[in-house]
Formats: sequence, structure tokens, C-alpha cells
Amino acid sequence: MKINLRNLGVINNASIDLKPLTVFIGDNGTGKTWAAYTLSAILGLDGYEKYHRAFLESQTQQTYPPLDKAITQLLEEGNAQIDLVQFANDYAELYINEVARLAPKWMRTFMATRRVTFENLQMHISLGDTKPAFLDKITAVAVEKKLSFGSRRGALLNALKESGNATLYFYSEGEVLKKLPSRAVKQFVGVQLFQILHSTFYSKVYTLPTERTTFITFPFHHEAIKKNEKSEGNINWLAPVQSFLGMIADAYLPSISAEREEQIKENPQILEYIKLADILETDILQGKLSIDTSGLLKELLFQPAGSQNKLEMPIVSSMVKELAPLVLYLRYFAEPNEWLIIDEPEMNLHPAAQVEIIEFLAMLVNAGLHVLITTHSPYIVDHLANLMQAAKHDDKEAIDKLFYLEQRNAFISQAQVSIYLFEEGTAKNIVDEDGIIDWSTFGDVSSDVSSMFPQLLKTTT
Repeated sequence: MKINLRNLGVINNASIDLKPLTVFIGDNGTGKTWAAYTLSAILGLDGYEKYHRAFLESQTQQTYPPLDKAITQLLEEGNAQIDLVQFANDYAELYINEVARLAPKWMRTFMATRRVTFENLQMHISLGDTKPAFLDKITAVAVEKKLSFGSRRGALLNALKESGNATLYFYSEGEVLKKLPSRAVKQFVGVQLFQILHSTFYSKVYTLPTERTTFITFPFHHEAIKKNEKSEGNINWLAPVQSFLGMIADAYLPSISAEREEQIKENPQILEYIKLADILETDILQGKLSIDTSGLLKELLFQPAGSQNKLEMPIVSSMVKELAPLVLYLRYFAEPNEWLIIDEPEMNLHPAAQVEIIEFLAMLVNAGLHVLITTHSPYIVDHLANLMQAAKHDDKEAIDKLFYLEQRNAFISQAQVSIYLFEEGTAKNIVDEDGIIDWSTFGDVSSDVSSMFPQLLKTTT
């Protein structure tokens, strides 16, 4: 999926090809995190909700004749149908670009700022060569939704689509539609279409912001987080931070494990994410996380391997604080086609752990997740080149022991990776056709530091 960003903070004009694993590198203050958060705003739940509200209030410019026709037919005849694959083929890009066009109106709230304006922000999204896969996902989706009111037994409106079938059906029973305002019908039909389109880009977007190492140490009160109550002097959190807090709070719910078991019954692939959470604990954190629900406030604990003691988050190593949210995400929330954005995954990690974490993130991609990271780590960038080269190797079994986690599913195809250097108001792709990474943003500094010592020796002799 190709993105063009203009007039976003220090970014004047940047073109980015989002791949299953996308990496943003560059100096501090070059717009990496702003770009990542803006993409999450458009492609995540906020973008969908803001657009749907504008659609109902007739504040959108884009028109959808098949949708209008279906609404009219539904009101007149009590049933209608839309070829959803054809609709996505014709309107998916128009839809998401309309979402992007409206974003400047609400980005200040999303980014929790009163001092920055986004009125000149422009963004264009193209599916490019990912469009066939996008349409395949549309074909595979299944829909069964009902609109009911009060104690009425039957549904006023129904939406039905079977997996593998292109047609989305809308129908009602009897004369009930005559009692419904046309706005309610428009809302129901619009919700089904726009939800499907939006969630096909990414089913959900999760962000692990740099603030995670602080907030993971707090005992959580779920109701306070869900009511969006402010703390510490009425601070307005960035939307990605607030979303992160909500995810952690949900992980503390007593029902979360049972809900996860039900998800596994419907989609056994989720078991793979739970296994990955175990690998992260065992091979990188070298311990086990658990949630203590015995007190008034829920508390996350860590038990180091070989120890009988369970430690509270404030006193565990910084690496555990850094990666514990990723464990919780995989154990309780991860589903295929989600987009995970991690701001600086190398924070507080020893170089060896940084190498392990990029292997692990590649494993997530190979398990059906999409990942975007911002990073300043030469270890991550260098080792990603190794993982891409390993994917080309004829005998992968012969080389897996060379790698830190010794997992062949960490080898990742170059076609699944993009790496962008942010500098001078733009972003440029730094991976060439052979998978060689031009990482001068780190190399220049390393060369400078290495050259100082011989020069200092000369001046002291």
C-alpha cells in the first residue's frame, strides 16, 4: 500500500510503501513518530468513526451510487443487494482517501495539541499491487448483522454475506421498514459497507508508544480508563497513548481469558500468537508474566526463570517493562491482519536483545500480523538485512542456529520489508534491489566515533 504524505510537521513530502514489516529510521525530530501516528489515525478506528459520523451528517464529498441505490431499494422493496467485491474494487481507494481528506479537522485532538495546526496536511493512499489481495479479503469476509430495537423479537434489518460469496444482502421482514426513519436505514447500510472496507486494510491498529515503560508499572482500574478519565492534573493523552492504556486495562478484565478461548474456537490461528507470547517470555524476557487479581486494583507481576519470587512491575528490569505490553497484546488481543505500531522497540534493550527483538518481529509478520517500527538501532537495521538474506538461502535448516532465537520463521522475504530514512523533510527507501541497506544515518556516526581515538592518540604523544 503506497502512501504520500505532505505538510505533516517537518515532513514536506514523503512517499512510503507500507509492507508487512515497515521500518522508519532517521535522526530525532525528523517526523518518524508523527508519520506513524498519522497513519494509525487514518487507517485505525478513529478514521472510521470520524468518517462514518461525517457521512451521516452529509459532510462528505465522495458519493457511492451503489450504496444510495441499495438504500432506496431497501426502503421501497424491503430488500437489496450489493456486489461487495465490485464495490471495493471501485470505491475502496476513494473511501480511504476521503477519510484522509477529513483528517485535518480532527488531528489536533488525536495528537493532543492546541498549538499545532494540521490544516495543510495532505495524504493520498493507493493500494497498488496489494489490490488483488485486498479484494480476496473482501471475498473471504462473512457478515451477519441485525438491527433491532427494544424488546422486539425479530430484527428490523438484516445484513448477510457468506464467506466466498461476493454479494452482501440486506433485507427486512414484513412492513417494519415503513416505521423506520430513512436515516436509520442509511446508517445501518453505511456501517456494514464502511466497516468492511476499513477493516480490510487492517482489521485493527494497536500502538505501543514510548510511554509504555511508564504506564505498564501502574496498577489499573478498568472503569476509570474506559471512561477516559484524566489524571495527573487533567492531562490530555495522545490518542495512541489512550488506546494503549485501554488495551492494558482490558488485559486485566476477569473475563479476558475466557473470551480468548472463544476466539480460538472460531479462529485456531490465534493459538500461534499465544505461542509467540510464550517464546517472547521464555527466550527474551527469561521469565513469566501473570496478572494478580486478588486486590482492589489488578497488578502485573513478573517471575524470573528459576525463581520462586513474583516481582511487581516497578522493580523489574527495564527490558521487562519495555516488552511486557507486547506479551499482553499477543496473549489476549492479536488477530490476523492487525497492524502493530511500536515506537522504538529497542528502548532499554541490550544489543543482544535488540537483535532478538527484530527476529521476533519478523516472526510476527510471518504469523499474519503487520508491523511498523520506528528505530535508532543499528543492530535492528543490520540484522534485518541478515534475516532477508537468510530467506533467500537454499538450506534454511543449515543456518538457523546462526541466529539468536534459532527460529527459521524469523527469516523474512525482502518483498515483505520496507525501510525508510527520514531526513530533510522527506523519507527515502534505503533498501536496494539486492536487499542491501544504506544505513549511513548510523554508519556516519560510527565512523566519526571510531576515527576520534587514533586522532586523540596523535595529539597526546
